[in-house]
Amino acid sequence: MKFDKMTTRILVRKDYGACFDFYTEKLGLIAVWGDRKGPYTSFAVSKDAAPCFAIFLGDNMTMFSGYEQPAHQEQSDTVVGVIPSENLQEDYEKLKAAGVEFLGEPQYVNEWYMTCVYFRDPEGNLFELNDATTV
Repeated sequence: MKFDKMTTRILVRKDYGACFDFYTEKLGLIAVWGDRKGPYTSFAVSKDAAPCFAIFLGDNMTMFSGYEQPAHQEQSDTVVGVIPSENLQEDYEKLKAAGVEFLGEPQYVNEWYMTCVYFRDPEGNLFELNDATTV
């Protein structure tokens, strides 16, 4: 297994266009493959960079024989997308100005030995922005 090559893909179940807009307009990612209509879009931090993230229309998971959507309707936080930052306060302010709604202010968590802050995408997926300079 190549965990060091692992990528993140979000299954979009509600509004593909809203997620596309969130990642491009608010987080500033560049769509390098696919578009707002889906069913798959890869994003990068710049046009010259390799894709780092993707969204996929959840309904298309049925293409994989044996996949079934879990029966429960409530989403629980079981996965967190972690985004390291070299300047947490600057990135926090930039994203906040772009309309990203955070779950609170950046805070230092003694037990984790780092400062972090959390936000959700339009699907409710949880992301952590953390201070990469202390890790």
